[in-house]
Amino acid sequence: MTAGPTAREIARRCASGKTSSRSVVRDCLDAIAAENGKLHAFVEVFAEKAMRRAEELDRHLAASGPVGPLHGVPVAVKDLAAFDGRSPGFGSKCYPAVPGAGTAPAIRRLVEAGAVVVGMTHMVEFAFGGWGTNHAMGTPWNPVDRTVHRVPGGSSSGSAVAVAAGLVPAAVGSDTGGSIRIPASLCGIVGFKPSFGRIPLEGTAPLGPAFDTLGPIVRDVGDARLLFEVMAGLPVTEPAPVKALRIGVPDERHLEPCDPDILGNYRRSVGALREARHETVAIDLPEALTEYQALCGAVVGYEAYRHHRAVAEDPATPLDPHVRQRLSAGREIDAARHADLMRRRERDIAAFKAIGGAFDVIVLPSTPLPAIPVDAVDETTIPMSRYTRIGNWLDLCAIGVPNGVTASVLPTGFQLMALSGNDVRLLDCAEYVAGTTGT
Repeated sequence: MTAGPTAREIARRCASGKTSSRSVVRDCLDAIAAENGKLHAFVEVFAEKAMRRAEELDRHLAASGPVGPLHGVPVAVKDLAAFDGRSPGFGSKCYPAVPGAGTAPAIRRLVEAGAVVVGMTHMVEFAFGGWGTNHAMGTPWNPVDRTVHRVPGGSSSGSAVAVAAGLVPAAVGSDTGGSIRIPASLCGIVGFKPSFGRIPLEGTAPLGPAFDTLGPIVRDVGDARLLFEVMAGLPVTEPAPVKALRIGVPDERHLEPCDPDILGNYRRSVGALREARHETVAIDLPEALTEYQALCGAVVGYEAYRHHRAVAEDPATPLDPHVRQRLSAGREIDAARHADLMRRRERDIAAFKAIGGAFDVIVLPSTPLPAIPVDAVDETTIPMSRYTRIGNWLDLCAIGVPNGVTASVLPTGFQLMALSGNDVRLLDCAEYVAGTTGT
């Protein structure tokens, strides 16, 4: 992983005139040119367009002051959002470009706040997978290991790789079952899944519309707050003080099986919060994490198949064979079963509010495994979303922060979740927790 200035630091330097947007963006593009051949983070880089935008920002600063809180900040965008007339590639060779696509509102808000979109990042095809592999377009290289090609996590694989490698300070991902939190954890950075519906999805390609959420992948929680508030159209705020927390800690039987180092780091962080005199309370989840994982997967499978049916059923399409298999599984779920699942979800959300509402946050590891080698992946298994899909099924906001490393120096993550609508409070808690646990 490569350390570098945060988005907030870059914006402050550019806004004060200590550095130019042009020099920041030039350095970013040079880093991408040097590294992307190996890392495969970007599917397309907007070098000329980004430099023109940076020069416009410098002129605006001289004439009128900074454009907004992201003035001069280079940002990468997962290739499922329309940008400046470019339609989403969606990690696939199956859909041709559609002219006149405009710019997705969430991305437009970033640009209006002064961000410079430098390119679109690789992703799992149709955002349908947690390992981060893409057998049609190529799999990004997790920069935590420059020798062994390890999984970056999915589906926002390229966005996480770009931030972790220091190519950009911030990126946009999407999360339908963990697709922001998983790659952030495996790459050793921060990923925030906001409450469903908080950030507009217009102009983005859908996977599972019942769960799809845009959110930031960044280096620290402060940047997660900044990008979230801009994309959500909220005022930009500073963290509020955090005093006594009541923290829900699920019974560890729900975590099995889990890598011993990940579990050890998780226990250490829970212990650090307890030693800081916060109340940690054992809770027994209403369902097994694997049950929430399966329920979420069934709904996504149904919705994804209905959207991509023509591609999935045509053997001539250049579709990742593993994604084709996942899409085809949705064929077996009919409209009546989907309606039953959505009613079940409403009941589960209502029931969980009585549990989750008693806590400031509920904590879990981000993933049960660290980043394994790409050649060790079993595409028929989906372990990486076992700790994350509960957040999508129960309509929670959730954030993953770095939580130390394994004996092999691979990153592990610590996940905090809260009831829908508590995004800013969750970010307050996450910033405090990251400092308290030393993550």
